[in-house]
Amino acid sequence: MKTYKIDLQQYFILIVLFELGSAILVGLGMDAGRDAWIAILFGMFAGMILFTGYFFLYKQFPEMSLTQYVQVLCGKFLGKVFGFCYMLYFLYLASRVLRDFGSLLLSAVFVQTPIIVVNTLMIATIVYVLKLGFEVLVRTGEIFFMLVALLGITLTVLVLSADLMEYNYLLPIFGEGVIPVIKAAFPVTPTFPFGEMVVFTMLLPYLKVKNKNKAFKIGLLGMGVSGVVLSTTIAMDIAVLGGHVATHVYFPLLAAVAKINLGEFIQRLDALVVFTLIIGGFFKVAVFLYVSIKAAQDVFGVKEETSIIGPMGVVVILSSIAIASNYVEHINEGLNVVPHFIHIPFQVVLPAIFIVVFLIRKKQLKHFASSSSS
Repeated sequence: MKTYKIDLQQYFILIVLFELGSAILVGLGMDAGRDAWIAILFGMFAGMILFTGYFFLYKQFPEMSLTQYVQVLCGKFLGKVFGFCYMLYFLYLASRVLRDFGSLLLSAVFVQTPIIVVNTLMIATIVYVLKLGFEVLVRTGEIFFMLVALLGITLTVLVLSADLMEYNYLLPIFGEGVIPVIKAAFPVTPTFPFGEMVVFTMLLPYLKVKNKNKAFKIGLLGMGVSGVVLSTTIAMDIAVLGGHVATHVYFPLLAAVAKINLGEFIQRLDALVVFTLIIGGFFKVAVFLYVSIKAAQDVFGVKEETSIIGPMGVVVILSSIAIASNYVEHINEGLNVVPHFIHIPFQVVLPAIFIVVFLIRKKQLKHFASSSSS
């Protein structure tokens, strides 16, 4: 089955780049106001619980991806139906993330450019990299991860040096109690971006590791680092812009960094933010597109993945344009509709059903179980 391997370092980097992706672009948890950064931490812990379920299934079928072992659990026909649904789900999420970054580039850089041109350029680059092989994408991620980390640290230091943060904007913590924060956190922040770790059910079989528990810990570490970075970023946005402004701008991080002005010399650094965000978006779209291709292979029996990378890329481009007429509609749908009616079924309900089916049929499926539960 496997034509390449992912070591633990690559696995960690891929998780962080994927999790930050578009999540750092939009204002997550902003319904909680000044406590939005806490809502993200709540979502992170809930997402870790979901990942525990995904990893449990991986340990039972360590040589199989999600779209393969559902055919074992549920029978070939029903399993292919579930696999097809997950393929569509991954394609849809690739389209949503692509739309996020197309909208960012239009508002920040290419103001007069049609969004289909921007989206096509990004997908064309992703298709080119994936045709070279997924291992090329992973190795590229190792290089860009260091660049993203360096830019992130630099921008944070500059924000602090510019004395832009008003810490009073973050106080009082839990000023209106815990319940409003929990309501703002669920179900959005557990499902986006942390529940999207369901995508790794397609990639975990490629891990180059004997100790499954170590891989599990690295996965949680990657989610933890991503959650802390997201929470810190949102807290910084609120401290710079104020809770009301941060809630009502489309790209709060961009707005916060745009305020940096050191000695009338170091300013207009929003271009660095755009560059950093594009890197995260590139890897997130690429991962979603790749796993949708692997799902299509499992469902339709396609032997050569390179033969369908281009057509699937075209589907993502067209879908990214069709899913919403404007960015306001797109972001409203993404934060208010998708978590309830799309994410929860695919991230929570179906994996829970698969776990229950496995536990019921455990004795029948024992020859598929993991040979090592270490």
